[in-house]
Amino acid sequence: MKFENIHKRVKNVPFISKTNAKSLYEFIITNKPTNILELGIAHGTASCYIAAALDEIGNGKLTCVDLIEVKDAFIPTIEDQLLDLSKYVEVHRMQSGYNWFLHNEIKSCSNNEENICKTKYDLIIIDGPKNWTIDSSSFFLCDKLLNENGWIIWDDYSWTYADANLRRDITDGISHRSLSKEEQSIPHIKEIFHLLVIQHQNYSNFIIQDDSDWVWANKVKLNSIKKIKYVHSETIHHFLIRIIKKIILKIRKNF
Repeated sequence: MKFENIHKRVKNVPFISKTNAKSLYEFIITNKPTNILELGIAHGTASCYIAAALDEIGNGKLTCVDLIEVKDAFIPTIEDQLLDLSKYVEVHRMQSGYNWFLHNEIKSCSNNEENICKTKYDLIIIDGPKNWTIDSSSFFLCDKLLNENGWIIWDDYSWTYADANLRRDITDGISHRSLSKEEQSIPHIKEIFHLLVIQHQNYSNFIIQDDSDWVWANKVKLNSIKKIKYVHSETIHHFLIRIIKKIILKIRKNF
């Protein structure tokens, strides 16, 4: 399915911008990953763009994982939106989160006699709690399942609990009040990306789309040269968001 056709279908449903959707769709068209894992799906809007790209290339499978308890919180659901694209997608809903799904995948891919885990996925998208404790673990679990030359994408690179405090007191089961001021003000995904992913001996070709809050990492051969690329789309929408964030930070510092 062409990008503009799927965009017309899901453009009014959150939570992915047209910029990121286009990047993801074009990546799949160009690189043709055949086995994709998406952790955290909400309405499944990003899933629809992925499925549409798989449909366009005529091959591939998307495995989606989310919590059982949030299915009724996101209307329309992924099933409502996929329609004819559902043949490319397998949805798993977990009781406690996607890390236990990753546990099950690692277990099923492991050879106990040789004590190795066979890799499986070409592309993994992580869009979940945005929490250091949970998503630092998910990175290392995903690494065991990611094929060489595969990619991992994280959303919410600059998201903070302090920003979320303006709308709610709890995010994905984690009470903001239980966190220190430092834990609330520092972006957890950014810390994971710079302290764990970039420093990892098996990753390079990093892409930081800080204006659209996405970051990418490529699993390469051991100890490859580190390469980091910063991408700025600089749409008016993202420019205004950056200005508003700076104003909010200045206001907070004055109180």
